[in-house]
Amino acid sequence: MNTTVRAVIGLLLLAVPETVVCAQTTRDSNGAPRVDPIYEGLPPPPSAMQHFYDRVDQGQKNLDAAEDPHRLATPVSRSVRISLAPGAQTNIIRIAQDYPAAITFLDETGQSWPIAWDIATNKSGGCDAHGQGQNSAVRSVGINACVPEAGSNVLQLTPVSRYAHGGVLVNLKGAPKPISFMIISGTGAYDADLTVRVAARGPNAKDAPNSEPDAPATGDRNLEAMLDGAAPADAVPLRVAGVSPDRIRAWKLGDKMYLRTDYTPISPAPSAHETEYGIGIYEIPETSNVLLSSGARIVSATLSEDGP
Repeated sequence: MNTTVRAVIGLLLLAVPETVVCAQTTRDSNGAPRVDPIYEGLPPPPSAMQHFYDRVDQGQKNLDAAEDPHRLATPVSRSVRISLAPGAQTNIIRIAQDYPAAITFLDETGQSWPIAWDIATNKSGGCDAHGQGQNSAVRSVGINACVPEAGSNVLQLTPVSRYAHGGVLVNLKGAPKPISFMIISGTGAYDADLTVRVAARGPNAKDAPNSEPDAPATGDRNLEAMLDGAAPADAVPLRVAGVSPDRIRAWKLGDKMYLRTDYTPISPAPSAHETEYGIGIYEIPETSNVLLSSGARIVSATLSEDGP
């Protein structure tokens, strides 16, 4: 008989909706809620567990400010050209809270320009857990700034607050004066990767081989944009044959052609160029064929506009 009664009770429990089972609570003598003993051994229904998980997840989002519009930021990689001449403008660096930024210094030949370093007073160097360093060649206000190691040409920036403001002074090795930057912060785009091309020859300057005498390394904005891989809107992409497309890109702008490549153009000789870490952008006269050098190897490439 007892077995039959238990079976009937079990069937009734299975037929009871989840919300009803969860609601079977009573109050103790102090008025606190107490689950009816008959339901104590039952697991919580799936809907209750999902609700619990959702609350925990939302709590973590609130803790991390995942939906805070003030912490939304878009990383940008760009280049600027800086002059050491008197009266040069102060450049602006855009930063955002929780997002570190890096500034890379190059000279006009595209070679790294190290940040000054006093090895006698700072042998270990590096950055601490907060992104701060002890290099006296870098003076920062409003943010943490550090050079990761001696001889590096990279400066790392870490915002300390949402609306940090201030500036950074950077002394490059052998430079006649420090370079000044103004810091602004907020939402939107921030300078995750900023390349600074200094209009002077640094201690690691290297001349690119060129068959045309006195071919200048200019600060033309078109050259700098193409070196970054962002050609002007009116530049016409050219089809390149004879070499790997991974090693060369070409555009036509006006009566000039521009090659972005790790080769060195030989003929026709470039009339202007910019280089950065082995990649160069070269301005050449309009032509359908160009000779390129890669060490001791010379190759020929054909340039043409895409047909209609």
